[in-house]
Amino acid sequence: MANKVLSLEELGREWPARSALAELVDFDVDDVPPSLRILAPYAETWGIADDSLRERIFAQTPPALVAHLRDVISVFDDELDEWLAGPEATSETPTDAYVAFSAMRMGVDLS
Repeated sequence: MANKVLSLEELGREWPARSALAELVDFDVDDVPPSLRILAPYAETWGIADDSLRERIFAQTPPALVAHLRDVISVFDDELDEWLAGPEATSETPTDAYVAFSAMRMGVDLS
């Protein structure tokens, strides 16, 4: 896997049990900065806003896949920081995409 960004289909092949744990997160990819859209499959998979459900998902993610997620996300740290700490951080109505990427990032930081 290395740092190759996987598609949603590839993530599903790496972790087929994921679909039984919770629905994928739905958001409009147009609400994601263009340079971060490549990470949409990761936010769909791990960007769960509910803290306890997100913790369960991360606990059941295969360790190699968590390590891969951490590695991939680290490549985009600066861009994620810029977006997630930007103006939308104080919005009373953040987009679903912003919430999903924030939740994914929180999960990575805590795993």
